[in-house]
Amino acid sequence: MSDSVTTPINPRARALMGAAAIAGSLMLLGWVSMAMLAVAMVIAFVVFAHELGHFVAARLTGMKATEFFLGFGPRLFSFRRGETEFGVKPIIAGAYVKVVGMTNLDEVPPSDEPRAYRQQSYPRRLLVASAGSLMHFLMALIGLFALFSFMGEPIIEDGAWEVGKVVDEGVGVEQSAAARAGIQPGDRILRVEGDSTVEWTDLVEAIRNRPGETVELEILRGDQTFSVETVLDRSADGTGLLGIGGQQAILLTKSDPVAAIGKTFSEFSTMVGQSIRGIWLIVVNFGEVADRFFSAPNDPTANDNLETRPVSLVGAVQIGASDQLSSSERMQLFVAFNVFIGIFNLLPLLPLDGGHIAIATYERIREGSSGRRHLIDTTRLLPFTYAVVAFLAFFGLGAIYLDLANPLGF
Repeated sequence: MSDSVTTPINPRARALMGAAAIAGSLMLLGWVSMAMLAVAMVIAFVVFAHELGHFVAARLTGMKATEFFLGFGPRLFSFRRGETEFGVKPIIAGAYVKVVGMTNLDEVPPSDEPRAYRQQSYPRRLLVASAGSLMHFLMALIGLFALFSFMGEPIIEDGAWEVGKVVDEGVGVEQSAAARAGIQPGDRILRVEGDSTVEWTDLVEAIRNRPGETVELEILRGDQTFSVETVLDRSADGTGLLGIGGQQAILLTKSDPVAAIGKTFSEFSTMVGQSIRGIWLIVVNFGEVADRFFSAPNDPTANDNLETRPVSLVGAVQIGASDQLSSSERMQLFVAFNVFIGIFNLLPLLPLDGGHIAIATYERIREGSSGRRHLIDTTRLLPFTYAVVAFLAFFGLGAIYLDLANPLGF
């Protein structure tokens, strides 16, 4: 038997190490891409808001919540306010709120039993279980209203084009001609050396015929028109190069508040339907989805048929950080993300919120008009729950691999 004694890490030291680890990770991500850091912080906020919904609903209905943590794993640091411990854990892949007595398996002190989830009325249990998704839907509705009222709904403008992508590197130089001129995605190049470039082919012709020349470009950015000069690059075949990709022009259309409210609920309903359809397509085409998880890196077929192409949080960060997206398009992505997560969490499967809603509904049906509380024996559901957790882990890891090995071209 060893006489050595293991000294536990001081809570303050552990908190400092945890804070340093999280800060270091955020700094590293910011060093790689500030846009990625911003998107990651938005996703962390969405996860926090989901659990905040559960916490607030539990408090409003008189239930006891003993823990509210961001992340999973061992505690990094925490503090107590009243009866709840708040804190952070190292694996920032989610969050959780611990409400006492969620199932018949939870051991609850007799003094807390009246405030246990399982002892509450059906409407209260329904509110607490669905509060996370309700928060997602609330954020989606606010985002849509902001999009239609203040940012402007992006609508494709027929017969017009704009800069879709700016190539960073030029031919044999550090920056392309477009990058040196400060051209940005969303700009419209109106003229080259005074010649109109209303059509994309007009620009291509004007650039091709001026390799190595200094040209003046008239640019429309938002409501401002200005001119810049740049020296065009020369391609391998001797033609001129600017270093941009074009796309159909996007017109941002704002609505008055009354019209924006109508558009908000109409678009929200449409996106709910699209999310349900997307989940169904993945389920009925799961064989095709699984094949993607085992695709080789840089497989050109891995991203065929985007309707059945799953996206992980890694992919969401990649897409959201793309410089090809405007602020309005990022808001659309934020809304779509919230709607999908809200719908997904309502699937009637444990450990998802929808599983608790299904159990509460089944218990209420069994109670009928007898007035006697019916509690389902959740031990019978454990094998199915473990299977769901294993499937979600496989699906999540497969989607992460897919986003790393064959990222979407945004």
